[in-house]
Amino acid sequence: MKSLKWWQIALILGAIVLVLGGLSLRKTVKIDVDGDVQSVTAWTFEVAGALEQAGVVLRPGDMVTPEFGTRLKNGETITVQRAIQVQIHKDKNLVSLYTTERVIRDVLAAADLSLSSGERVFITGRIYTPNQTLPHGNFLTLFIRPAVEISVDEDGSKRKIESAAPTLGAAFWEHGIEVLAADEISKPLNTPLEDDISVRIEHAQPLEIVVGGQSVAVLSTADTVGEALAEAGVPLLGLDYSVPDESKSLPEDGIIHIVQVREDVIIEQKPLAFEVQSQPLPEVDLDTQQLVQAGEYGLNAERVRVRYEDGEEVSRQVEAEWVAREPVPRIEGYGSKVTVETVDTPNGPIEYYRALEFYATSYSPARAGVDPSVSWYGHVACGGLLQTGFVGVDLDYIPCGTLLYIPGYGIATAMDTGNINGRWIDLGFTDEEYQQWNQYVTVYFLTPVPENVPLYIPPGTFW
Repeated sequence: MKSLKWWQIALILGAIVLVLGGLSLRKTVKIDVDGDVQSVTAWTFEVAGALEQAGVVLRPGDMVTPEFGTRLKNGETITVQRAIQVQIHKDKNLVSLYTTERVIRDVLAAADLSLSSGERVFITGRIYTPNQTLPHGNFLTLFIRPAVEISVDEDGSKRKIESAAPTLGAAFWEHGIEVLAADEISKPLNTPLEDDISVRIEHAQPLEIVVGGQSVAVLSTADTVGEALAEAGVPLLGLDYSVPDESKSLPEDGIIHIVQVREDVIIEQKPLAFEVQSQPLPEVDLDTQQLVQAGEYGLNAERVRVRYEDGEEVSRQVEAEWVAREPVPRIEGYGSKVTVETVDTPNGPIEYYRALEFYATSYSPARAGVDPSVSWYGHVACGGLLQTGFVGVDLDYIPCGTLLYIPGYGIATAMDTGNINGRWIDLGFTDEEYQQWNQYVTVYFLTPVPENVPLYIPPGTFW
């Protein structure tokens, strides 16, 4: 085997060096251009070479991190912050620069400029504060306007204001000075603010006309309310009137109220109540009720004049009244036919002409709620002393002395009353014989039949 010659060995070693050198040039890096990130494989030792191989062309003012000539490391991120061109107009001077700053205060500092008191920054016609960021764009123009002094005489009241607004009207808006079309002003609102100026404002008198629940704002130089209403095209119609009156001077508070008046004539109808009448029915048994005639309401009519002010009724006057329909009475028929019947009792048969259900309670002298010291203690309303067999009833329907029979109590005589009404009966006892009652019972009315038998005994009300 032949040995390699020296020049062959040199060629091999040179090839190895070239391969190793090429491998050391190869770098994989990320390039971030204003947030747009791409991964690049570059054959270079420096940041500049990676940017060139990635096709990133730098513009004036662009900022590169790491710096342009820095040795490149594998896996490194190269950040490119694009600069924008800014023109700044101040005091009739122009400053132009490329900058990567985005906050207005920092942009001005980069141009060796600052804002003095009262100065404003305008970009595309809008005011920006020093702490705000620039709007998007590769080329921006900033206008720095100095404040001027405006002497204002407003209705005789004088003051001075400062503003960097472009026009007089914008300065007034900025300071809350309202100028209306009817006002007199010594300079137009579109006057440019380039130097200190003086301006006089005479305001027209504002009025508020309230009509129909709505307000109309007007300006007027009239002397009276009527003249102001005529100027505003809001006349008084019909019965309408104004507050203050149309002959008065304009009110100090500037409010004129037009009261809209309307009168309507209406017919009002009201029901007339019907009477309730009772009628005996000789062919119908006692304690039987029948409707003879249903009642009907009548109708009373009135012609009424109603006055409305601003939609609210303020008065009404009855101009005529008549009965449009007479009421029809309700007639309730009550049986008056008396039939005598017999019922067996422990004391033997008895004759009765009426049997009704009553609610029965009981009492005695000591339980009647009367002070023993009074003279009528223990007495009954129909005369005499209370004894067993005397009962309390509604004397409007059951006269004194009426004989009754109550099962479980026996023969009774109506001799007392009190707060008792209708079909309620209070059974009397002596204190020694007292028995408590609280129940419904059938009460039999015994013969002889009286001449005037009540046709109806209503239900009782108990307490």
